[in-house]
Amino acid sequence: MNLRSHAFVSPEGAAPPRDARMGMTSIGLPQPPPHHSPEPVVLFDAREAGRVVTSVLLARGPVAPALVEQASRGLTRLCLPPLAERDFVVSTPEELAPLMPPQLRSALADLLLELSADEPLARRVAHSYLALWNLQAGAMSTLKESSSPQLTERLARSLIGPLPRHQGVTPLNAPNALKEESPVYQETYRSTEIEARRAPPVVDDVRTKVARVRAEMLAVIDAVDRVVIGKHDLVSRVLTAMAARGHVLLVDAPGVGKTLLCKTIAGALGARFGRVQLTPDLMPMDVTGGTIYDAHSGKFVFRPGPVFTNILLADEINRATPKTQSALLEVMEERTVTVDGATHRMADPFQVLATMNPQDHDGTFPLPAAQIDRFMVMLELGYPSPEDEVRVLDTHLASDPAATPMTPIVSVEAFVEWQRTVPLIHASPDVKRAAVAYVDGLRRGASNGHMVSPRATLAWMRAAQARAILAGREFVTVEDLLDMAPDVLRHRLWMSAPEVRDRLRHIDGRGAAGQRR
Repeated sequence: MNLRSHAFVSPEGAAPPRDARMGMTSIGLPQPPPHHSPEPVVLFDAREAGRVVTSVLLARGPVAPALVEQASRGLTRLCLPPLAERDFVVSTPEELAPLMPPQLRSALADLLLELSADEPLARRVAHSYLALWNLQAGAMSTLKESSSPQLTERLARSLIGPLPRHQGVTPLNAPNALKEESPVYQETYRSTEIEARRAPPVVDDVRTKVARVRAEMLAVIDAVDRVVIGKHDLVSRVLTAMAARGHVLLVDAPGVGKTLLCKTIAGALGARFGRVQLTPDLMPMDVTGGTIYDAHSGKFVFRPGPVFTNILLADEINRATPKTQSALLEVMEERTVTVDGATHRMADPFQVLATMNPQDHDGTFPLPAAQIDRFMVMLELGYPSPEDEVRVLDTHLASDPAATPMTPIVSVEAFVEWQRTVPLIHASPDVKRAAVAYVDGLRRGASNGHMVSPRATLAWMRAAQARAILAGREFVTVEDLLDMAPDVLRHRLWMSAPEVRDRLRHIDGRGAAGQRR
């Protein structure tokens, strides 16, 4: 019997229906008797099993040819096609696990555990499939090579599905019988004993943290959405940068809600909030604080400025003079303030959310490149759609408008835990090389002195890690990098978001992103 061709024939000689597309086979649902309405047919693409296997292999980093050959032999034992080049694509367990038929999951899980061996990242991905399939690592049937005729029959049955009741030709008590149904025991009373409980699926600590942080981030986004109308994606990107310990620069015309957004996010995170309205006459010590003489003690004491908080709103940062702007350089990079030779450390967390008016507005000063580079992302709010602007009127013209600052959704300790979870997200060597290849291509084509610094490369990877958490993953993909690229790179190259995407697409076409899987 040629199982790999998927043209299986049942013991009665009836071939299962086959989809017109290559590799698609009907599974598990027999043809009903004539007096019943036909049941739906579940289709299974045998190529998806190869993608399941390669998702575990790719978690190990570069895949050795010997490991590919071992995986192909394992798939052959399961009567599935061996690995091909098209199978090596980045896919998530959440995407592929539901596509596997229940009859194949146990045997396929054994193969995944065999291939992952003791490599922690590969084993983490394998355990993700086990959790999604509700299987246990130690309680699965192990498929091994055997000369017994039952092996071929069981593998075929796993793909064909159970036979109709009226077509059973082998007694259930026969030695080689495949019991399609559980026997019914006639007793005086029906048994109320439920099936033995399975142990909870194996889930590692990182996956548990990712699930918890993602749920908290979504809760904060939903709460902010009720105040800042129609900016769901923008709020998601601000929180992603803040989870990666990045400072955020919001650029747009006055009156679109930049300040309201910052105050609302600070309230939802339960963090201390400070605000500095930057004007041309503001001095550096008005921001950082300074040493003053205390008449009661007769000593000079340090009086902290508004930067000593958890979330600092630097409102209209480009209205301040360059001297005052420079007061933020040290605190944004090193989280410290040095006044009169004494260094004072910021509390954890510390984030700067700055707003900036367009450069063509009167009364603005250009930000130096060193100041721009300290912001992880630059975002634009834009004008709301007509429907969203009507919702703005309904919300803020009501007798009881949405309150700001709002009730905290998470504690500040939980927000710190977000920031500690981001470095735990795995970035494979291939993804890191792809990021560096993109940056190298951007540097080669940069003009007017605008460059992408190593600080920007690190910020890009950190933002991609935080974006992976929001997607519910504990590993980074190249798609995470491309999604965060316009936010992280546009203000460093002074390009619009579409121009950044075009540049990256051009670099990708020349092979710089050939690391993509």
